[in-house]
Amino acid sequence: MKERLTNLKSRWGLPLVLACLFVSGACWATAGTGMPDSGNFPVAAKVMVVNTLPASPGLQDIRVKGRVVSQVDNSALPGVTVVEKGTNNGTVTDLNGAYSLTVENGDAVLVFSYVGFDTQEVSVGTQSEINISMVESIDTMNEVVVTALGIEREQRSLGYDVANVSGEDLTQVSQENLLSSLSGRVAGVAINQTSGPGSSISVIIRGATSLTTDNQPLFVVDGVPMSNSLNNIQERGDGNQVDYGNAISDINPEDIASISVLKGPSAAALYGTRAGNGVVIITTKSGAKRKDLGVSFSTSNVFEQATRLLDFHYRYANGERAGVFAEESAYWGGPELDVGNTAVQWNSPVDENGNGIPTPLVSYPNAMKDFMQTGITSSNNVSLSGGNDNSSFRVSYSNMLHRGMIPGSDLKRNNLSTSINYQLMD
Repeated sequence: MKERLTNLKSRWGLPLVLACLFVSGACWATAGTGMPDSGNFPVAAKVMVVNTLPASPGLQDIRVKGRVVSQVDNSALPGVTVVEKGTNNGTVTDLNGAYSLTVENGDAVLVFSYVGFDTQEVSVGTQSEINISMVESIDTMNEVVVTALGIEREQRSLGYDVANVSGEDLTQVSQENLLSSLSGRVAGVAINQTSGPGSSISVIIRGATSLTTDNQPLFVVDGVPMSNSLNNIQERGDGNQVDYGNAISDINPEDIASISVLKGPSAAALYGTRAGNGVVIITTKSGAKRKDLGVSFSTSNVFEQATRLLDFHYRYANGERAGVFAEESAYWGGPELDVGNTAVQWNSPVDENGNGIPTPLVSYPNAMKDFMQTGITSSNNVSLSGGNDNSSFRVSYSNMLHRGMIPGSDLKRNNLSTSINYQLMD
């Protein structure tokens, strides 16, 4: 028995002592020399054994490092977000595209994301170094705009500001004017209508630059420059000026494929001094190669109503002196209304001698509301398109009817457009 205890002590003595001190704070043993313990046995021992096993590799923290590059030219991508999926643990790549991240275990999944590139997910497993080659997003690569002289280029490759609006965006809400549909869709471009339906539209890009001109940009429709001035005004009668609108207003919005707005002198340099106020490039739709004849029909109706009217006072009639009524006066200092005062007015009846009969001076608080009506814009468009290996065509007809909110301000327009392309030589 003594020999066995000696072997046990030599083999397990130190680990047992340390374990006992750490867990219970006490460990004792007695060997038999004729001195029995409390249990009346020659040898007694009270032991707690702690066995420490090595941790599984899948449960240990793993430090992962690597480098992120572009698949196109193998250049480093700084600022790529690297995140452990399902957690807030993450980092970003440095200027050399390198990163380093400690994950919880080998079951972690790293998510690599970057603007303009497809997001990638990679399982860590037993890897300590993960290098990623990111692929450009297809949506980003296909984002092209039409620049000067009709050249198509990727928008992010240009050294100047270009705004692009698709034809679908212009026809979401039907308008009686193409440029009205462009309002609010391009930053830095102010669009205002000078008068009612059919009147000229003013387009100012990045503010007015001249005090002597109308500051209108150059419009280029399918490569053909067009003037869009604001001086298409003629006088009918004495002081009755009529605005017949500008040329761009006649284009059918349904025929537009895209509109590109070139801002600044660098963007419009190829068009010379006429483009000093910017350039608006309009590309119309054309036919395409197809087996069958393509037919497209669209219709839309827009209703308009005045939601807020000007608030005037309704206490005094027109006049420049107190108590004196004058309908032609622009001042509101005449007799008081709604108190029994009378005067000859424009709608007063006449007696047998043709003289006007005074009628009471009353206010009409709802006159503007009663005068206005619900505006309606109805547009219908039909188009035919087709083509083969050598030619293509597109024919469209559009009918637009607009009834303005002000009675008499109606507009009717019919558009017929054709586009024929034929390739003479390969």
